[in-house]
Amino acid sequence: MKELGAFLRQTREEKQVTLEELAEKTKIRKAYLEAIEGGDQDVLPDEVYVRGFLRIYAKVLGIDPDEVIRMYDQGEQELQIQQANNQRQSLLEKRRARRRRKRIRFAILGGLIIIAFGIYYYYFR
Repeated sequence: MKELGAFLRQTREEKQVTLEELAEKTKIRKAYLEAIEGGDQDVLPDEVYVRGFLRIYAKVLGIDPDEVIRMYDQGEQELQIQQANNQRQSLLEKRRARRRRKRIRFAILGGLIIIAFGIYYYYFR
């Protein structure tokens, strides 16, 4: 989304349109326009609205709306792949930590058993 936002900002600035003018022409809040240009998806509403915003934004600037939507979809796919990879990595780390804890428990239990046998052998020999 950041690449798309940078592209839209650059196009807007080349056409010498301010954010205020764009907000007035598109009827989209300035905060949303800033979020689109900055790639800040946390501020933006649901995806269906973002797609509509992007189409209107592109039309006002004279850009092909379908191309802008394609760029947006490509960025979304990359984001989903990255999130899936992060989830896998987190899952692997949790499994490793669980295995480590099991090994430590078995080592402690083994040590206690050895100590118990040592005490038994020492006193009842």
